[in-house]
Amino acid sequence: MRWFALLFLLCSTAAVAAPERPPRGTSRKKPKAPPREASPEPPPRPAPTKPAEEKKELRYSLALAGGAFYGGGFNRGPQGSVQLTLTPPGWGRFSIDVELGWRLARFKANVPDAGVGVSAMHSLPLLAVGRMNLVSMKYLGVDVRVGVGPSLALHHLSSDFSESSVRSALGWELLAGAQLRFPLGAIEPFLDGRVGFGEAYIPFVTGRSTGVQGLLGVRYHLP
Repeated sequence: MRWFALLFLLCSTAAVAAPERPPRGTSRKKPKAPPREASPEPPPRPAPTKPAEEKKELRYSLALAGGAFYGGGFNRGPQGSVQLTLTPPGWGRFSIDVELGWRLARFKANVPDAGVGVSAMHSLPLLAVGRMNLVSMKYLGVDVRVGVGPSLALHHLSSDFSESSVRSALGWELLAGAQLRFPLGAIEPFLDGRVGFGEAYIPFVTGRSTGVQGLLGVRYHLP
């Protein structure tokens, strides 16, 4: 009986120590490998940008200016100017001005034993002017200008001792000068300094309206 109890104890110990076997017909699943981390994709390359093309449009602006001139002696007086600036596409720093000007030289004299005589000479030059930009900054610009064109002269003579008369002549004028501009968006004040040459000859009239000229104006860039 003692041997039987010892044999039972050995069998029970072996059964507890033996590993548990999976049932038939089933296989032990292998542990899944951890998923691989996806490598970061390189950032997409930016598409090549084309250089900004210049606006292929005709740009233009309108300017009004007023000032004075001095041509020597009594040849001095007020003047005005209307300027239309055209900048064709692709011209860069170059532009064309079409300018219509007006100048007045007036002389008044007392004639002994006769009365007062007044001589007034109006000049109306129509000029084609080439403009080149030398300095271009945010709030400052400097342009040089050279132009030529016809000039119409009208001479009016009135006095207390004779009838009034009006005579005219057609001549030419050449100008060279510079403009100091102050860009403020679409509005642009400027100072214009120039020297004019030319003549519209009227018999027995020695007055002329060319010479040193100065103007203060404002330009508006049309949309």
